[in-house]
Amino acid sequence: MTLVPISLASQSSPARYTQGGTAALVNCYVERIGEEGRTPWAIYAADGLQGFAALPDATGGVRAMLYVSGYLWVVAGLALYRVSANGDVTTIGSMSISSTAPIYMERNRASTPDIGIVCDGIMYNYDTSLAQVTDVDLLAPTSLAFLDGYGVIGTANNKWQISDLDDFSSWQAVDFERADANPDAVVRVAALQRDAVIFGEVSTEFWRNTGAADFPFERVAAIDIGCLAPASVATVDQTLAWVASDRTVRMLQGYQGTRISTHSVERAIEDLADKLIIRSTSWVKDGHTFYALTAPGYWTWVYDTVTGQWHQRESYGADHWRVSAVAEFGGRLIAGDHETGTLYEMSADFLSEASDPLVMTCTFPPVHAFPHPVTVSSVYLDVERGVGTGQGDSQDISPVVMMDVSRDGGATFGDQRMIEIGEQGQRMTRVREYRFGQFSEIGAVFRLSCSAKVARAWYQAVADVTKDGV
Repeated sequence: MTLVPISLASQSSPARYTQGGTAALVNCYVERIGEEGRTPWAIYAADGLQGFAALPDATGGVRAMLYVSGYLWVVAGLALYRVSANGDVTTIGSMSISSTAPIYMERNRASTPDIGIVCDGIMYNYDTSLAQVTDVDLLAPTSLAFLDGYGVIGTANNKWQISDLDDFSSWQAVDFERADANPDAVVRVAALQRDAVIFGEVSTEFWRNTGAADFPFERVAAIDIGCLAPASVATVDQTLAWVASDRTVRMLQGYQGTRISTHSVERAIEDLADKLIIRSTSWVKDGHTFYALTAPGYWTWVYDTVTGQWHQRESYGADHWRVSAVAEFGGRLIAGDHETGTLYEMSADFLSEASDPLVMTCTFPPVHAFPHPVTVSSVYLDVERGVGTGQGDSQDISPVVMMDVSRDGGATFGDQRMIEIGEQGQRMTRVREYRFGQFSEIGAVFRLSCSAKVARAWYQAVADVTKDGV
């Protein structure tokens, strides 16, 4: 009997071709326990969703959210809504805007803050009512940021403009600049500390508020990397992350964009026919800062700034995660549905995605002894045991993990086994499975899944492996 540790995936990192490896974490992520634990790392299920509020008569999904003055302000479809901490919803009004273009929403510093909303060349402002901004000096805005009292907009060329102080409705014809270190089009504006960050197609400029009389911002730096997907820009861990013009994902460190993407993420981006569909959101939970990129209908990749690892999210029956935006509100995380006007509370206490299963899946790196075939007699799993609910659905009372095996390098899977992990309190349950048989020199790829609504944590795995032909 030769017991060999099986590496658990630390992130989703499939190789270019399946036989190179198909390691993946879907709806789960790694967290460091430290040397004091039985294992230094654990894999935990991603947070689930529970219904919080339904936006009435929403003609589309949630597109933007912003916390202002005790309320959560939400754009869903073509309308603006105000949501209270107990989930009561007030419809503020509808807007004549694109139903598909990204929405940018900011607040100002007024005693009762105004809310500015920009979408594809049109701007709205809410003070006591919602109205389109019709100032003739306003250039056609494509994105919106707020910095030091100024609304900052980008336009379809290389111009960007600032508003009057704390007034999204008032703009001056002379209050614009050109981002012309490289004369590319401005695709997104953002704010970082005291800098306005002007993302172009192939360059990015940084303008500092110096308080100059004619125009308060002066350019302090520029880099030769731009933004590929405007809606990918998000504030992450006190800096900015975005999908860059070179098809990488980058995070600002000072005035430099540091690559944080893996080749797997970059291939996913490159394979998209339309990169402009990429959307982003970010949130902080239990010491982790997450940055999620979603291409609706294709994928969702999530980066954890604490571990530097990527995992994937998939809602049940879909290729991507149903969440379009996440905001902190009243000490809770609220998530908006990409397709419907539904808001959810997101928490590790919720073990499903509303009424749908939350399927946690880990595809292990290959077990092999190349160039020799191997025989796998048994696999032992170190998972959280005895977690059955004691009541409810049978699959939750007596939960199982599902293990299936690939014999062709992860291209196809079969031979699914159901392995019990223990009813309530049965913490001594041995989680193991036998007689997997012989595998070619390609080796064995094991995949572990669990959809039960129970506490889910995976620690390590060990296989009884014999190297054949020696």
